[in-house]
Amino acid sequence: MRRTVQKHPLSWLDDGVDWWQNRSHERHALRDRRPSVSEITPHLLIGEYPRVEDISWLKETFDANAIHNLQDDDDLRINALDIAALRRECEANEIKLVRTAIQDGSADAMGERLKVALHDLHNLIASGRRVFLHCNAGLNRAPTLAIGYLRAYGKMSLDEAVAHVKQRRACGPFMTILEDYFGPRHLKPK
Repeated sequence: MRRTVQKHPLSWLDDGVDWWQNRSHERHALRDRRPSVSEITPHLLIGEYPRVEDISWLKETFDANAIHNLQDDDDLRINALDIAALRRECEANEIKLVRTAIQDGSADAMGERLKVALHDLHNLIASGRRVFLHCNAGLNRAPTLAIGYLRAYGKMSLDEAVAHVKQRRACGPFMTILEDYFGPRHLKPK
């Protein structure tokens, strides 16, 4: 008779990964394709991090004339990105680059930096720019900020903003951080 072993429903949490460890030893496989890009509004795009060779492509293909980078120093190192080289390439393509560093995977860091990041994004869009907003994969920090932007400046409730963004890009935003900042999901701005 075959015996079935029952696994605890949260056994996937015991995967041997220390989620709170220092990431200084990590190295991602370098991407060999263009970054994915999703249009959220006519002035806001979300996607994966661009490399130097992607900057002119973002301008030519998506008419992006600003980049809002949410990567921290660890992200840059892990993905073998040189922020000075990215700045030079942006300048050569007349693209404004703004960096608001937020630690990857940290709701606390997102909460601490949300006000500054919203301000930086709003300044870019309010100046008439078409912004490419990115973190590493465009799945967490960038969508969280986009949802916050739509709530703060797009006259949407968080429910409406998250539905709007998720309809255009698969993501896992920090909704509890947004609720702490803006209040209940159903409330619209006044």
